[in-house]
Amino acid sequence: MTDPAQNDSVEPIPLKYLPLRKIVHIGGVVVPIIAVVFGKTYAISLVSYFMLMFLLMELLKTKVRIPAALRPLWKDNEYKGFATDPFLYFAFILLLLLLSFYFDEGICYASIVVLTVGDGISTVAGVRGKRYLRDSTKTIEGAVAGTIAATVIGFPFVGALALVGSMAGMLAEVTSKRFDNVTVPVAAFVSMVVVQAVIG
Repeated sequence: MTDPAQNDSVEPIPLKYLPLRKIVHIGGVVVPIIAVVFGKTYAISLVSYFMLMFLLMELLKTKVRIPAALRPLWKDNEYKGFATDPFLYFAFILLLLLLSFYFDEGICYASIVVLTVGDGISTVAGVRGKRYLRDSTKTIEGAVAGTIAATVIGFPFVGALALVGSMAGMLAEVTSKRFDNVTVPVAAFVSMVVVQAVIG
């Protein structure tokens, strides 16, 4: 395995982005729990509200001074333009909630778990990892940690299929150069739908 410190094309993830940004990212796991306890309509309304708040903050971030405590929610380059990654995060959670009306809701909820917990934990654990994938900032330790966490938390929603979705999602995460908030949930969702169809 290559070490990013020895490869000019790889830039390790800055630790300053992890605490608050990743807490928010992983915190999205409450969405499927809310959907189960209070209903999908309530969960959709809640996610839509936070998505609108995010868009409002995007409009204001260049016009008002962002409190220092909230600045880690954005990466440096996201201050210069639209923060695409957070938007896609909200958009795909919302999309999966909407898809739950037409597909197995357990699969949709488990896909949200892979996006929130799997992707989030893989980054948090990955920055401490030592075994880097070639030409990548991603580590084997991060991928394994993300797979385990997403499988355990996703299991109550979809059973053993959670392992399928978690593995597919983490494979997408380690191979994606950009937009992993799209590739991770899509890979998790499609893989579980396909496997479920095959095994009947």
